Amino acid sequence: MTAPTTVPVRPWQREPQWWLWGVALVGWAVLLDAFLAVVGAAPTGHHAHAAVHVSWAHAAAAVGMVAVMASLITPNVRFAARRSPRRARGAAARAVVVGWALVWLGAAAVLGVGGVVLVGVLGELVTIALVTVAAVAWQYSARKRRALARCHAVLAPPLERARARRACRAHGIALGRDCVVSCGPLMALMAVAAHDPLVVAGAVGVAWYERRRRAHHDPATRVTAMAIAATGVVALVVADLLSRY
Repeated sequence: MTAPTTVPVRPWQREPQWWLWGVALVGWAVLLDAFLAVVGAAPTGHHAHAAVHVSWAHAAAAVGMVAVMASLITPNVRFAARRSPRRARGAAARAVVVGWALVWLGAAAVLGVGGVVLVGVLGELVTIALVTVAAVAWQYSARKRRALARCHAVLAPPLERARARRACRAHGIALGRDCVVSCGPLMALMAVAAHDPLVVAGAVGVAWYERRRRAHHDPATRVTAMAIAATGVVALVVADLLSRY
């Protein structure tokens, strides 16, 4: 009797979320480049050109911010993909990410425009201070805690391909909504700090720390609030130093 043939599992089928780490790496490069572009925009005679250059830098930074945050949903993407047939795992992973990214790109646009308006009206230092206080206070809200708990949600998609894609996309949209509710104030702090890499690292670090805890009963609110406050102080110091040169 012939033994049944075992179909080998390819690495990208075993870990179908691997490419999100590449997306996050590209996001970091975009954020760094955008920050340097904003800081280096010389306020000389070419005001219109400098303004356009800075606007494009802010838009690129918003996309980079979403790319960096994509690494946070790797466990959710892996769960949905691994519970799909092998040949459908890539499609399932992409559908979850697309749904999540659509929500976050819209939120990033709103946060970016709102940040620019606030900085223009209140000044950078005052805006950073206010957003930091709001982000710290948000950590203690019940809505934040519920949204953070939902960020751990997972999905086993239907086997039929069309239904699976729809279910994965809807799952991604729900994840994006909860992620925006949970981390929106953190991302606002990144936006008003011109996406300073130190501020981005602090904000993403807090988000990663939260997702490695059991958010429904142990959110470590005091620890994360202190980390956000420290990140805000760094943003203020950097903004003040840059304003002097």
